Amino acid sequence: MSGNLWMFSDMLDDEDIEMLKRDFITYYQGADYYGLGLKVFTRMAREAGAVYKIGKKVLIRRSIFEEYLRQLYRKEKTQQNSNE
Repeated sequence: MSGNLWMFSDMLDDEDIEMLKRDFITYYQGADYYGLGLKVFTRMAREAGAVYKIGKKVLIRRSIFEEYLRQLYRKEKTQQNSNE
């Protein structure tokens, strides 16, 4: 395994490993994998700027979307710390 992925190999299942192989995913794959509703995932992907339209096919760049999720998590965590 490349990078530091080997450190988390006991926490990964087959679905995670299959998702790591993909650079682009569809709306349905993303909503299913991240456990979000289709409309919510679509909105978040657009906000992240991760949507690529190729003809009639729409794909989401997973790396951009995941960075967006990390930023949201950091922002939420910072807000929680400031409220305490």
